[in-house]
Amino acid sequence: MPVPGLSLTLSNVSARSSAGTGIRSLSFGVSAGAVHGVLGENLSGASEVLAVIGGYLPLDGGTLSVGDQPRTFAGHAAAEALGVRVVRSEPAIVPHTSVAENIYLGHEGATGGFIRFGRLNANAAKLLTRFGLGSVIDPAGRAGDLDRGQRMIVELLRCLVAGRTVVLLDEPFTGLDAPGLDLVAGGIRRLSVEGMTVVVASHRLDMLRKVASTVTVLSRGAAVETVGLTASSPQTEYLVQHMTANIRVTQRPQHEDLEPGPVVFELNQWTAYHPVDTGRAVVRDVSLTARRREIVGLAGLEGSGISELALSVFGRTFSSRVTGSLSVGGRPLDAATPQESVAGGLGLSTAANLKYDLNLIGGIPSRISSGMLARLARIGLVDRDRDYRTAAPTFGLGGISALVTRRGGGAAGRGAPGASAAASGAEPPLSAGAQRHLDALRAWLDLPLEKRPVVVVLDHPTAALDASQVAVVRDLIVELAAGGTAVLLASDDLDELLVLTSRVYTLAAGRVTGELQTRDTSPAGLLAKMMG
Repeated sequence: MPVPGLSLTLSNVSARSSAGTGIRSLSFGVSAGAVHGVLGENLSGASEVLAVIGGYLPLDGGTLSVGDQPRTFAGHAAAEALGVRVVRSEPAIVPHTSVAENIYLGHEGATGGFIRFGRLNANAAKLLTRFGLGSVIDPAGRAGDLDRGQRMIVELLRCLVAGRTVVLLDEPFTGLDAPGLDLVAGGIRRLSVEGMTVVVASHRLDMLRKVASTVTVLSRGAAVETVGLTASSPQTEYLVQHMTANIRVTQRPQHEDLEPGPVVFELNQWTAYHPVDTGRAVVRDVSLTARRREIVGLAGLEGSGISELALSVFGRTFSSRVTGSLSVGGRPLDAATPQESVAGGLGLSTAANLKYDLNLIGGIPSRISSGMLARLARIGLVDRDRDYRTAAPTFGLGGISALVTRRGGGAAGRGAPGASAAASGAEPPLSAGAQRHLDALRAWLDLPLEKRPVVVVLDHPTAALDASQVAVVRDLIVELAAGGTAVLLASDDLDELLVLTSRVYTLAAGRVTGELQTRDTSPAGLLAKMMG
């Protein structure tokens, strides 16, 4: 039943996060039973919008109203108590329990201390029928057997069971195939029929057109426009231009004077699979090249697979199952370990952990590689259904998850409103990940030219840094390339890609969508390819 009078309103809201992005003077409203989209690239502030409404990020200014009343949340628990729920892009499933138990998790309704599973299954079946899945999903079946789209539906049903009135979805379409996209889109529309106020943050404009009636377009923390959204209007080009309205490409540095040498890195039909769910490809048929003294971009938005690609070529760090061929310096490189990659002339700098943290027998912490993780899954010692990307490799955490889990950055980044720590006279502290990048770049530059890597892969080397720190890292990258090393730069920062690289390969859903000469490319042109 619709809840009359329920509304969500943001009036001149500003907030800032330690992840390096923020929002400023943002205003929009959503009525009960409506779906509102928030559209923006990765540094737009879309996830911060959900973090503010969901109580994960405090207001710096403005007013947030839920149910026509101004609210100030001390944390996400206070927001949930008022009926607000954030659903992240990775569905949280307890795989070895039933679908019904997952739907009613925390709301089982025990009688006399006992759960009546027959009644629980019957109630879950009614809910599944309302969402068009009554004949598809057995409520008594194992939740771990659900596919990704069905798991997201379980998340949506939890909102209904818990009596949530405002549902915030952060990139709900990530990692879904065509049937899964249709399923989740139908589930979102059903939430609106149930009377919920729904906000969907996504860069998938095609999917927002299917679920949302209005959309707020963000560019680097500011709302450029809020418009009505239909299947064909406004045109995609118009919205992409708005998404890049506040991106200013700084002067291109001296690397443009570099004369690229011969091809020293070649990837052919490269496919990498998830380390545990080894039937699911996260990088698909990627082919690319890089030359000496050349900086080549790997550009992608959340879920594109650029970080997975970066790690998979380096000793199969991301996954032990890869196909395709790789050559470095004109010689085939089939490295099964990082040590073999280094010996073959390939280097990697990443903020992600290269081992997975597991608690095995007796809860003893164990650090294992992706290959060992896959083998343990096959013999049943670890749960195949858990997404271990959230256990250690931090590149698997995007959107609002990055805001919630990232700690200690402290720097007001390029997209954040307000004064940076540097402007106040204090030197912003570096996160552990940023320090790793600086240490790696300086270590390579300290080597004689003949002992430096032939190719280095940099995975988001300037994430969450302030402007002065970004300049230092970029200068080091250019210096490394000038010495003859080929650089592959994985990034979602449009300005960085256009400033530093001579060519860029764009990826979406693990596939290459274009190869662009950045000298002739605008922010809007690059973003359009990154969106697929």
